[in-house]
Parts: sequence; C-alpha cells; structure tokens
Amino acid sequence: MSEQKSNVVRWNIRGFLESIDSFGWFILLAATPLFLMIQPEYSWILLLIPFSWLISVLAKRQPIPLTPMNLAILVIAIQVLVSLYATYDIAVSLQKVTGVIWGMTVFFALVRFGKKRIGILITTLIFILGSAGISILGLLGIEWPTNKIIVFNSIYEQFPRFSSLIPGLSEGFHPNEVGGALTWIIPFWMVVLFWLIIRFKKIRKHISPFLIILYILIDLLLMGLSSVVLLFSQSRSAYIGLVLGLILLLLVVLPKKIRWGYGFLLIVGAGILVYFILNGQFMAYVYQLFPDSGMASMAFSMNTLSGRVEIWSRAIYAIQDFAFTGMGMNTFRTIVNVLYPLQTIAANVPVKDIGHAHNLFLQVALDLGVPGLIGFIALYITSFWMTFESLRRLKLSFNGKSKTNVLTKEIFLVILVGLLGGQIAHLGFSMTDAIAFGAKPGILFWVMQAIICAIFLKVVKRDFR
Repeated sequence: MSEQKSNVVRWNIRGFLESIDSFGWFILLAATPLFLMIQPEYSWILLLIPFSWLISVLAKRQPIPLTPMNLAILVIAIQVLVSLYATYDIAVSLQKVTGVIWGMTVFFALVRFGKKRIGILITTLIFILGSAGISILGLLGIEWPTNKIIVFNSIYEQFPRFSSLIPGLSEGFHPNEVGGALTWIIPFWMVVLFWLIIRFKKIRKHISPFLIILYILIDLLLMGLSSVVLLFSQSRSAYIGLVLGLILLLLVVLPKKIRWGYGFLLIVGAGILVYFILNGQFMAYVYQLFPDSGMASMAFSMNTLSGRVEIWSRAIYAIQDFAFTGMGMNTFRTIVNVLYPLQTIAANVPVKDIGHAHNLFLQVALDLGVPGLIGFIALYITSFWMTFESLRRLKLSFNGKSKTNVLTKEIFLVILVGLLGGQIAHLGFSMTDAIAFGAKPGILFWVMQAIICAIFLKVVKRDFR
C-alpha cells in the first residue's frame, strides 16, 4: 500500500513538472524585460536558463531537441564562453552575451513547442506581436535623424516621445537599428497580405470571410505602420536591404516560365545601375530630383560610405589580432579607439562610439572570433537550406493525391516565404550596417529560426497535425 502511495506521489510530481515544462517557452518570454535590461548586479537571472533545463530533465523530457542547427549553435555557444576570456570587462559584454544565450534558449523552447501545429501558429503570433511592438516602440522612441532628409524634421516634431520615461533609453532608439529590425518584418506583412487577397476565394472555404477581411485590415495597419517608421528612420542600409529582399524574393515566388525572364531583367538593370553610379550620373539625377533642399547632399552622400570603409579596415585588423577568441562581445566600440584609432570619422572628436563594425559578419568575427563567424554563417546556411527544402516538399505535397490539411500546408508555405524575404532583406541591410549579435531586437531572429526549424521538422515527417 505504501509503495502504491509513493508511486502516486511520484506520478503527481512528474505531472506537475511536465506542466511547468510545457509552459517553459511562456516563462522565458515573460522574463524578456529581465534579460533585455540585465545589469551585472542582477546576473543571477541567468540561472533561470539552466533551471528551465533541469525541469525538463526531471520531467523526463529532452531540454534541447535535435535540429539541423544544433552543431552551428554549439560552435557559437562555445565561442561565447571563449569570448569571456578575451573581454576586458565582463560587465561591458554582459548584455550581448545574455542576448545570445537567452536567444538560443528561447529557440529550443519554441522548437519543442512547435512539435504540434498549434505551437507553430502561436510562435508565429509571437513573431507578429513582437513585430508590432518594435514598430510601435520605434515610432514613439526613435531618436529621429535630422541631418539627412531635412523635409522630415517638421514631421518628427509631431510624434509623441516616451523614450525618456524608460530607464536606459533616455537617448531613444537608434534609427538604423530600428530600420534593420523592420527589414525582418515588412516582407512578412507583404507576403501575408498578397496571400490573403489573391487566395481569398480558396481561404474562405476554411475561414469566415469576415475574419479574412479583419486579417487584411490588421495586416494593412501593421504593414503601414512599419513602412512609415522605416521611411522616417532614414536608414539607407534598411532601404537598400528591403528593396533587395523583395526583388530576390520574386525569384522564389514567380512561376518558372516568368522567372528566367525576370532574372535576365535583373542582370540588365543591375548593369545599368552600376554604369550610372560609376559615371556619376546617378548623383546628378538625385541632385536634379531634389534641388537646393539639402536632401541629396545629406541623404545620398558618399561620405558615410567612406567612413564605413575605414571602420571595416579597422575591424579586419582587429580580427587578425583576435582571430580565435574575438575581442569580447560589445568591446570593439571602445577598443577601436585605443588600438585602431579612426582618422576620418569625426576627426575633431577624440573618442568615437561607433557601436559596431557596420557589417554583421565582421561584427560577429570581432565578438566571437573566426570560429564563431563560421558557426554563425553555418546557422544562416542551415536556415536557408531548411526553408528551401520545406518549400520544395510543400509544393510537391500540393501536386500529390492527398488533399488533407491543405490550409495548414498553405499557411506554412506563406509563413516560410515571408520569413525568407525578411532574412534576405536583413542580410542586405547587414552588409553596410548591423544589429549586433545579442542585441535587443535580435530575439526576433531566434523566433524566426524557431518557426523555420519547427515547420521543417513537421514537413519532413509529413505531420501537419
């Protein structure tokens, strides 16, 4: 009898632990402010991560699921630890280190949650809510640039500001960082909008027309808000990245008969653009378009490009010096002034806070060394491979005899295409600017990877439940 009671107690404890483990993803996301605003005196908050894994182990579950990304993530995780050896001050690196570790933990938690269809849909909803949050916070909290497209300055004065009310954000969000985050978001809104409109007749067989119209209105509102914030951020890297992402995305979604002709037009158009830029005619056209407004000289100036070239050269010197360990996360912004002084950028200012290397891959190499860069590139390659493989299998499933779960398959396909466009656009942005690995908006990156990975695992198993 006592043995039976002990078994009952054991099962009750296990059931309790399983319940907590099932909501591990929610607990981690609810703790977002604690991780994003972490300070050295509150670094004990990081214990929540191994504690969540311990709960999974005690519940007889796998805390870290097997995914195609695991090896790349392992390399990055090891290099994050190695970078702590190189950093001159752990307090300086703490927020970025926390951002990476916490992002990985959220990734694995959401992949586990995505074993069922409802988990993937809720994770996508989390991405949507996070995207809306970035757009709203960006509109109200950006430190608007006033020295580029000067005609916007009078508009900026009409926007309410609340960044001064948030601790640590008195100076507002950097417009380039907000613009970079929006390159992940806007292609997703556009793909979903076109799908809802073009496939309206098919979708209404499964969903109420009233709900579809409501979704379209919400999509238009959020896409419009994101586009306005991106426009007013004046981030030229984000503009270029978004255009590049949408252009290349058409190569994926266009029918094969049109794709080759479109590709030919792209090559011809790119050649003409390069010709006009090299001959200086592009800038002459811009000056004609915006005469005497100051817009052409500031918004399209090549001075910032020459400054970036100098930053890139310093970053390459630093990578050569700290090839294996990196110099520590978030330390380049100060070390560059000590070991690799900048000459042309604000020459009259002795200490320049440039934030990062203005190229995502150079910044990752600076933070985590060349091995970390290899892991990061592998992460992207794996992500693109999973996306294209999932799209291929989903398209084949539509051509097969099985007509079950058609709506689920179509939703998965639309989500993947939207996220693919966002990733391409962000990579375009990241060539001349960067959201540093581990930065606050980077949680969107890990949520995107979780969605892509979860859909891939479902598609491979042909399980759409």
